[in-house]
Amino acid sequence: MPRRRSTTEGNASTTPKKRRYNLRDTAARRRRNLAENPEGRTNTITDEEFRNKLSNLKENKEPGKVLSVSKVDTLTYENRKAHNTYDYDQEDVILRRGQEFKVDVEFDRDIDVEYDNVTLQFVFGSRPKESKGSIIRIPLNLNSTVISTDIGKCWKIVTEKQESKAVRCVITPPPDACIGDYELFVETKLKDGKESSRHKFDGRIIILFNPWCKDDSVYMDDPSFREEYVMNDSGRIWVGSKWRNYGRAWNFGQFDEPALDAVFYLLDKAELSDEARNSPVSIIRTISSFVNSLDNDGMLEGRWTADYPEDCTKPTAWTGSVAIIKQYMETKEPVQFGQCWVFSGLTTTLCRAIGIPTRSVTNFQSAHDTDCSMTIDRHYDAEGEPLEYLDDSVWNFHVWNDSWFKRYDLPDGYDGWQAHDGTPQETSEGVMRCGPAPLRAIKDGHVYLNYDVGFVFSEVNGDRIVWEVNEDKGTMEVMQIDRHSVGWNISTKAVGSDLVELLDEQYKHWEYSDEERRVVKFVNRFSTRRQENIYNLDTKKEIDFNIILPHNAMVGEDFSVYAMVKNVADEKRDIIVKSTLVNSFYTGLPGKRVKTMKFTETLDAGEEKKIVLPVTYKEYGSTMNPEARFQIFITGKNVATGRMHAIEESFVLNKPEIIIEVPEEVEYGEETEATLTFTNTTGFKLTQCAFYVESPGCLEAVKLEHTRTLLPGKDWSETVKLKPRRKYRSRREVVAEFTSNEIVGMEGNCRFKVVNLIK
Repeated sequence: MPRRRSTTEGNASTTPKKRRYNLRDTAARRRRNLAENPEGRTNTITDEEFRNKLSNLKENKEPGKVLSVSKVDTLTYENRKAHNTYDYDQEDVILRRGQEFKVDVEFDRDIDVEYDNVTLQFVFGSRPKESKGSIIRIPLNLNSTVISTDIGKCWKIVTEKQESKAVRCVITPPPDACIGDYELFVETKLKDGKESSRHKFDGRIIILFNPWCKDDSVYMDDPSFREEYVMNDSGRIWVGSKWRNYGRAWNFGQFDEPALDAVFYLLDKAELSDEARNSPVSIIRTISSFVNSLDNDGMLEGRWTADYPEDCTKPTAWTGSVAIIKQYMETKEPVQFGQCWVFSGLTTTLCRAIGIPTRSVTNFQSAHDTDCSMTIDRHYDAEGEPLEYLDDSVWNFHVWNDSWFKRYDLPDGYDGWQAHDGTPQETSEGVMRCGPAPLRAIKDGHVYLNYDVGFVFSEVNGDRIVWEVNEDKGTMEVMQIDRHSVGWNISTKAVGSDLVELLDEQYKHWEYSDEERRVVKFVNRFSTRRQENIYNLDTKKEIDFNIILPHNAMVGEDFSVYAMVKNVADEKRDIIVKSTLVNSFYTGLPGKRVKTMKFTETLDAGEEKKIVLPVTYKEYGSTMNPEARFQIFITGKNVATGRMHAIEESFVLNKPEIIIEVPEEVEYGEETEATLTFTNTTGFKLTQCAFYVESPGCLEAVKLEHTRTLLPGKDWSETVKLKPRRKYRSRREVVAEFTSNEIVGMEGNCRFKVVNLIK
């Protein structure tokens, strides 16, 4: 926090000269003007020309009898503390809507309440108009403590105290005010004359959403929720698989520069109208589309490949959002590269920065419905071979966001958490974005509501339809319907701890319950394939599978996968069992094949047998992708009838962790060393090794490179210096990632306490 107040005296600004970002995309605005007036008529003017025509946006300081402003004090420290904006790095006046703030105004002579008029004017947007509510003029009653309002009776002002040459104003913006930069003018006139003076405050006043205000659409009544979903600048994003997952440490850094300015830049780049900037729905839609680069040169470029260019940052290397935002704001070019958890972490940062309560949410076994059928299709040939090119993808995990706000655009009952997604998957109204979709609508299958409820429903609750493909005849037959194959362990960081909170009950009814089946069948009425009546087909199960995965195996070790095969029919069966192990990516796309085994088993009615698929390091090491992720497909075919059943699972081999050593207590403002150590226990020779490390409020993101190959069994250690600079946060953390060409996703984190903070 700044230790002094931000003031203006005459034309001089006391605001420190720091890097500023151009928040108004003039070229984009000019394109909009030309689009509105393609013939180029003379009444098409730029934003600057428009503003120059408005006399009440010009300073007027002619000497005379009229009061002249000598100083405006925005009481930055007091206001920011009261508005819970003290953590922002920038020293501007940052406020929250629907909550009063104070301004002191000093004049060049004594105030005469009988003859002097004072009006405060707030101006918002590129083309402000009083008729549109973007020029707000509020007369100040100098004679009493009576509240005055603007013409729309939205903004309020009252005199708290008055001295001979000064007055303290208490101003309250409405709880639905537009968020962004406001200009402040103080205008003075004589009651019996035309003479006037107008002073412009030479500083930024920024208004944000207010989760502390009961009348704001983003209000949260639980203080612990506000602390977690608005104020917490670090957290966890869940990754892994449905059977074995963990919270990946992430630095959201919403208070770091230039996170706040980045949001306003994106809104300008999107040409979101000034009038729409009071709505979390409009702003979330914009952030969802501009956090990715697919349509509009947004902030982050996605890439899902095994290989990456030399001069980029791999998605697995990022430890937080701030480095991405800084690079984008400096270059105005999409940053390379990100995947779903990076898009989600970035979205959490941008939403929290402007005051929208937001969390990152991970859905394990997350389906990607490409044809609006709201079911997920998997295909096998007659020999039990998976036909991946025909399949909808089921990601091992996918990360999106929930934000909390009221839905005034929908019928009653859909307020609260709203799902949205910045990862580019499918278009929404012609743009690559998703949501916001109310969680209640997703749970109850109200797929006809805005926005993209059907797509999110299929991600968390779509049934997987398994087809047998007869390639000779060109026909397909439904083998089975898996009613609980997608939407597992929907996870977010718990409030006030690093543990997981499961959100399954918020997203869907309990699996296999009558209500869940009712919702799925209701949703099928809106499917693009509703005429096929798949739920009326005979898909009675004859064979049951259970797979036991090698959850404790480390990279470099041999392992085994076990399949329990059970004959659930009431008579003996001869069953051909085929198991196929492939490398895979977290998006569910298969990589190189590792091993295939085929067995013929005779099982009595109700009998169960264990089948072992042993895999050696020699078999998988040469083909393993850097994620160390695998997928196992198992099919069982009744020899007598030809009826086939299938199951598949994914898993990740364990990797060594980074060991981080930091003192338990670190002095505020003092440098302290942290040591990072990685031991290569993988059996691989690791090349182009690097640490990516940062500590929110203590160390900006830094990359440390290892110049030599890291051989098996060898250590690599590096030291970084921490210097706590955030005055009000005692709980801090060092976050690190280790990457190499051969293996990625090796992590470490360590918490410490900052002491001797400013009270």
